[in-house]
Amino acid sequence: MESSVTGGGRKQKIVFKCATADAAPVVVVGDAPELGAWDLSAALVLISQPCSQGGFDWIGQAELSLGHTIEYKFVKMNGQNARWESGNNRRFTVIPVLHALDADFRE
Repeated sequence: MESSVTGGGRKQKIVFKCATADAAPVVVVGDAPELGAWDLSAALVLISQPCSQGGFDWIGQAELSLGHTIEYKFVKMNGQNARWESGNNRRFTVIPVLHALDADFRE
C-alpha cells in the first residue's frame, strides 16, 4: 500500500478486512464517496476468502483522502436485504502509512 496523488489530492490505499462466521456477502459503506456516501448501492464490495479455522474473511481496498476522518460500517447483504453490524460507526483517520483495517463483524 502506498500514497498517491489523484485529482490534485493525496490519497492512501486502505485495506478493509472483516471476518464472519457465515458466507453472506459483506460490503463497507461509509461517509466517504469511495465507500458509497452511506448509499448501499455504491458501497465497497468485499471479496471472500475461506479461513482455515472456519468462517470467511472479506477483503477489499479503497483509496481515501489523506487527513480525513471517515466513518463506516460493515453490512451483510442477502439479495436486497441488508444487515448492518451493531454498535456505533467505526472511525478512522487516513494518514500516510500502511493501513489494513481488520475487524470481526459485530452481530
